[in-house]
Amino acid sequence: MTALLPTATPDHWDNFLWMLDAIDIAPGFPLPWLPQTRHRALADYFSSSGVRAQLEAPLQETLQQCSSRRLGIYFEQLWGFAFTHHPDYTLLARNLPIRAEGKTLGELDFVVRHHPDSTVEHWELALKFYLQIDDYWVGPGLKDRLDIKLQRMHDHQLPVALGDTARAVLGNQGIQLDRQWALMPGRLFQPLASLAAPAPLPGAYWWADLATFHAHFPTSRRDNTWLQLPKPCWLAPCSLGATESTPASTETAPELGEALLSRGPICVARSSPAGELSRGFLVPADWHTRALASIPRQAS
Repeated sequence: MTALLPTATPDHWDNFLWMLDAIDIAPGFPLPWLPQTRHRALADYFSSSGVRAQLEAPLQETLQQCSSRRLGIYFEQLWGFAFTHHPDYTLLARNLPIRAEGKTLGELDFVVRHHPDSTVEHWELALKFYLQIDDYWVGPGLKDRLDIKLQRMHDHQLPVALGDTARAVLGNQGIQLDRQWALMPGRLFQPLASLAAPAPLPGAYWWADLATFHAHFPTSRRDNTWLQLPKPCWLAPCSLGATESTPASTETAPELGEALLSRGPICVARSSPAGELSRGFLVPADWHTRALASIPRQAS
């Protein structure tokens, strides 16, 4: 049994553009979601060939200077770059701690000035990937859940910026907030067994243990293969050419063994030269049982 897959490498500019225009994963939840017109204005500016030619190398340099490998930090680095280089914005504060009597009440992700309407805005961001377990959406590491994250942003992360302590902290820097925005892009992955066989269509994201995966993807064509996606590759779709290593022969679905999951769930994508064909999480055989058991603990 083969334990490894060729590993994709991130295209940071593709990730950057994907992030700017990505749809929030829970748009029906009552948060002040950034309007799509604002997303589109950001994406349109950075999508022009002249802007890319000027800024792609500085983006690479910015990311190389960050020592953290956490996906949330990577996401914040991308947004910080956007606010720094888009003419409609001035970055006023980033990861601003709000403390009272030695206790940290919270941290404001970004405070920016939006020049077109002369407003000062607090932006609260999260990049999230969840797998469906019954009526819940849980993180692949079983340490996070969508409903809990949404409620925390609603009840704590946004309100803390409007409290007296935050007003004083901001006032000391000559800042007064006019409004707030929330962003939570990412992907939601359904059980593979619930999707149409023989394989889900592109854009239908799934999770499965290896037995279910083998049943749905019995073979791979010669002109496409499976890639393992490290966390920086979880954003934009990936192509077959974006790999750190090339397998000696095309990886076929039956060659994937349980050893591949020794450290927990992994994200994989089936790609061809034309682009990404399918994306999902492979999980250990006992993951579903552990996920079910995690829900009461998180809910209590």
